[in-house]
Amino acid sequence: MANPIIEDIKLKFRNGNPITRLIIINVAVFFVISVLRILLFLTGHNFAFATFVNFVTENISLPLSLEGLVHKPWTLITYMFTHIEIFHILWNMVTLYWFGQILADYTSAKKIIPLYLLGGIAGGLVTILLFSIIPVFYPYLGSPMVGASAGITAIIIASATLMPNYRINMMFIGAVKLLYVALFVVFIDILNVASSDNIGGNIAHLGGALMGYVFVVQYKKGRDWSLWINNFFDWFSGLFKPSTKSKMKVAYKRGVSDEEYNYNKKVTQEQVDRILDKISKSGYESLSKAEKEILFKASKK
Repeated sequence: MANPIIEDIKLKFRNGNPITRLIIINVAVFFVISVLRILLFLTGHNFAFATFVNFVTENISLPLSLEGLVHKPWTLITYMFTHIEIFHILWNMVTLYWFGQILADYTSAKKIIPLYLLGGIAGGLVTILLFSIIPVFYPYLGSPMVGASAGITAIIIASATLMPNYRINMMFIGAVKLLYVALFVVFIDILNVASSDNIGGNIAHLGGALMGYVFVVQYKKGRDWSLWINNFFDWFSGLFKPSTKSKMKVAYKRGVSDEEYNYNKKVTQEQVDRILDKISKSGYESLSKAEKEILFKASKK
């Protein structure tokens, strides 16, 4: 008999939105690592088992050096799904849910995973680059880095860049514009660069922040950097689906010419850009019913 909890998680992963899937993956990796650490403690740090646990963690953490990245290139992806401490993953997943929902509501849920990945990659690469060229960081070369913070920071900054006047309610403060939240996040990370506790993490946050800003700037210009990543996912998932070729022949007919189709697509993008600019200046509440409907339909494409 199948475990109902496992089946429920599988169902959530298959039918959930991208934010839910990211949270499930992060929590699953954290759970596996936690179980290994508990077993290591219970076995009295048995040498053979300790070697195995170290092997696992070293091969999913990002080594902060060019040499380490060359030998373990996959860690540029795996590190952003890896957490060791409970409060680290708890804060990251709560933040991912909050700001991921905001960005998904005003663009598309299909933007979340690509931006998360791009932010994490940018954060990792920027950190490795700075550690390799700035002498003061040399003592930290090769140290491992884990956590989803760079990807999540990209989502925070992207949300604020797209909708700077959007207000969120903060405990003890009240309604605060996203712009100020983003500026505070970046300011804190800059201040903490000199902190020896998490130098790599704070630099990675800034790399993710830069990616989030550039992502939205390009999106407003009609260049969607999430497309090629989503297309890759669609192609990859298609490899595991059985062929469903129909024996029936169906004739398809486009109702408009290529010129008309491209024109309509351009007009729609221009409308969306104007609406996004209006949100940036006056907030979502200033939109008319027709403008909200256009934005909603565009987010489903």
